Amino acid sequence: MIHKIIDFCVNFFEMIIDVFKWVLSGILYLLAELFYLLIDLFFTTIETIIDTIDYAQVTALQGFANWGLLPDQIVYILYKINFAQCLTMLAAALLIRLTLNIIPAAFTRI
Repeated sequence: MIHKIIDFCVNFFEMIIDVFKWVLSGILYLLAELFYLLIDLFFTTIETIIDTIDYAQVTALQGFANWGLLPDQIVYILYKINFAQCLTMLAAALLIRLTLNIIPAAFTRI
């Protein structure tokens, strides 16, 4: 009879530990999904902002006075290799780097 009581107590506490593990696992899963949602929202917003900027006029003949001096074939090749998109990515990278330089080094090396 005493063995049944001991087995019940052991099983009961193991069941409580399993329930806590299950709840903790669920909470961590929800936090991870929330984090990924926020990161995805952030990157979608950045992508939308960058896509709304039209840098295609940089390679057009009317864009800058110096671009008008280039032959039509070079302007065509620059347009086909997405040179404007390259300039957009470089500008975004520089903007992100300059923004991150504002944060003091003490906080970035924690």
